[in-house]
Amino acid sequence: MEDSINPSASAPDTALTTEQIQRFIPFDELSAHAVSELLPHFRAYSLADKKILFKRGEEDDECHFLLEGTVDLADDQFRITQIKGDDDENFLALDASHPIHRHAAITQSPCQLFAIKRQYLELITTWSELRQAYDQEEDTEHDWLESLLTSDLFYRVPPANIQKLLARFNEREVSLGEEIIHEGEEGHECYVIKSGKAIVSRKVNNKQETLAALGSGDLFGEDALVSNLPRNASITMSSNGVLMVLTKEDFDTLLKTPVVEYVSENQLSALIDEGDTGTVVLDVRLPQEVAASPIHRATTIPLAQLRSRLNELSKAFVYVIAGEGRAEAAAYILTEAGYQARVLNRSE
Repeated sequence: MEDSINPSASAPDTALTTEQIQRFIPFDELSAHAVSELLPHFRAYSLADKKILFKRGEEDDECHFLLEGTVDLADDQFRITQIKGDDDENFLALDASHPIHRHAAITQSPCQLFAIKRQYLELITTWSELRQAYDQEEDTEHDWLESLLTSDLFYRVPPANIQKLLARFNEREVSLGEEIIHEGEEGHECYVIKSGKAIVSRKVNNKQETLAALGSGDLFGEDALVSNLPRNASITMSSNGVLMVLTKEDFDTLLKTPVVEYVSENQLSALIDEGDTGTVVLDVRLPQEVAASPIHRATTIPLAQLRSRLNELSKAFVYVIAGEGRAEAAAYILTEAGYQARVLNRSE
């Protein structure tokens, strides 16, 4: 057997096609248009017969896919699994379940392959799986502006503000793997995805937990602008794309002010006694804060959990929200989702 060679040093193959890439998971769930946008991130290459593609125990920042030829995978007991490029079972990256290879891979014929950075593959896979979990189909023709303006949030925004808002957006090109928002940082901008895809994640017990998948027309980053608190999640691009960016100053003037409404404690009593719609007091503080200073008859949902627990709430009620600066962020989230929300101003 010949010595191992570095696949990145092997001769590049002819340009990849979207059809070749769509043979494999997770790219089979993406449209041809979406895959074509990812093409610059793939590396096509070829290996001769009896070459080592990777060794067992070797760390690899790429995932490799076999297009043509035959590769043997050998485990620690020297048991061989043979993979052929034209086999129907060849629909995954080779030995890609772990960043440190558990098998050695040796070509048994001249092979054509392509590779992509593991980080990028994980982002693409996560986005695809989340969209499927929530029955959201990819729609590359979807108009970001139509999606934004027909959301529940914009029914509350005066038409004159919408015209100003559209004029204030700045366009920014972004790339696969680029972190747009970092959890814990101060927020100065919010974003709308004009084109592309992103995932939302948060650190839980020192591990990054994925929360949601974003696509064309989705608005993000506004929570920190409303509450003036640090970013509560990270947003990372899972494709190339274009973002429409709005500064905090413009956001406050054109979106936050017309959307967030306030009630005093006296007005809350009248709302409960005289309102035609049921009223629920919602406390979005942390459990420790609630325990130290409880609010009578309030339902408690910490702000960080609010988006994931919206299904526990009913649009038949008016929600009056307590929780200092976080209450404004919660009211914005509820209004954006089509709920009736007010912020309780306990200082009056």
